[in-house]
Amino acid sequence: MKRFSDSVNVGLMVALVWFAVWVWPDLPERIPTHFGIDGQPDAWSERSFWSWFLLPIIAVTLALSMYWVRWVLPRRPGWVSFPSRRRLTDFPEAARGPVLEMVSGFLALVQTHLLVIFTLIQLATYRTALGGDSQGAMILVLLLAMLGSPFFLVVFFLRYQRAMAETERLAAGEAWVMRP
Repeated sequence: MKRFSDSVNVGLMVALVWFAVWVWPDLPERIPTHFGIDGQPDAWSERSFWSWFLLPIIAVTLALSMYWVRWVLPRRPGWVSFPSRRRLTDFPEAARGPVLEMVSGFLALVQTHLLVIFTLIQLATYRTALGGDSQGAMILVLLLAMLGSPFFLVVFFLRYQRAMAETERLAAGEAWVMRP
């Protein structure tokens, strides 16, 4: 599942950057740079590298930062604080796998969520710059952002509880095996 998420995330990053580069020549001299809660643009800017490419740069930077955290986490589990009485570093290294896998999978899911939101914003910006309506796309972005966060928190804590129980079971089994 994680490989599939990684493939989707890389595809979304490439598509977002490719789209921004591809439509750059067709952009008018004025582009929207902010949308109100009603989905309508409420700030405009002159077309420039930063006004158009800042959103894809931020999206790719966030996604790559999450990849980096996923890479560092198994090597430095003490850097991450987990909501439990025991720290992850208190467990034997061999027993940490379920929690590390769960966190890595969760971060991959959050990456996808953020990349979809950034992609929708970039598409709505382009559509609005050309004179189209962006209200539907921006309301979808708002709904995804508002409903996604609580959903992901619930999913995280449910999966975390299961992963921590498995980690504790593995740690107890390892401790039992090591006893004389």
